[in-house]
Amino acid sequence: MTARPPAQTPGEAAGEVAGGAAGEVPGEVRLPGGNVGGAWKVGQTVRRTTGPWTPAVHALLAHLEGLRCVPRVHGFDEQGREVLDFLPGRIVDVETELLTDAQLVSVARWTRELHEAVAGFSHPGPWRFFGADSPILVGHNDIAPYNICFDGDELAGVFDWDLAGPTTPRLELGWLAWQAAPLVRRLPDEWTVRRLGVLARAYGGEGVDAEALLDATVDRVELAIRGVLAAVAAGDPGMIALHRTTGEPEPMRRALARLRERLPQLRRLARA
Repeated sequence: MTARPPAQTPGEAAGEVAGGAAGEVPGEVRLPGGNVGGAWKVGQTVRRTTGPWTPAVHALLAHLEGLRCVPRVHGFDEQGREVLDFLPGRIVDVETELLTDAQLVSVARWTRELHEAVAGFSHPGPWRFFGADSPILVGHNDIAPYNICFDGDELAGVFDWDLAGPTTPRLELGWLAWQAAPLVRRLPDEWTVRRLGVLARAYGGEGVDAEALLDATVDRVELAIRGVLAAVAAGDPGMIALHRTTGEPEPMRRALARLRERLPQLRRLARA
């Protein structure tokens, strides 16, 4: 649930942003975005704050070694922050542009690869994620334009794994549709349904289509709204920061209400 940073060139994604303030480590640069925790680039590594969920996330990343676009863990620095691979690439700002069809295909196919790679992986946690009903795998849970980068139209990196945890493929795809189609924004209905179809076909599988993604999105956003409120009440510093800087989950709630108004027409188009 990181705030969307501006679109970036590969150099800017590496932290070479004018005005970026350095941290306590020499040569450290604060990366743009990051209302939940924040990240800093040092050399070819990224330093991130940790929490009780970090051991579980590190176990997941170790399990995923060899899967493309996933950072490796290099332990902790002197400040107790986790040290991860820096994944260079361009971050698309969906406030000003959309992912191309080819980018949608690339991220959806990678999501399928992720779900296949985590088969058989389990960890008792604790996890930071909000607690999905009847989970069947461990997912990233925040695959969105602000947490991925591209080399042209090809996915180059997926970062910010702090919300990883038990979920379902359906909920993972619902959040991807919300953020990447993006259902969170008001686009022409025909265009929206077409882009949902691109995502669904690229992920593949029985029962995965544009209409199914609509229903999954509603359920996933409702889970996020409840989860943010619960995390703020429980004192999660990152979620408190998200609430203070963006007002979440109220913007999400309003965006979901707008989507609900469109659902009958979107469903008709999806069935056509």
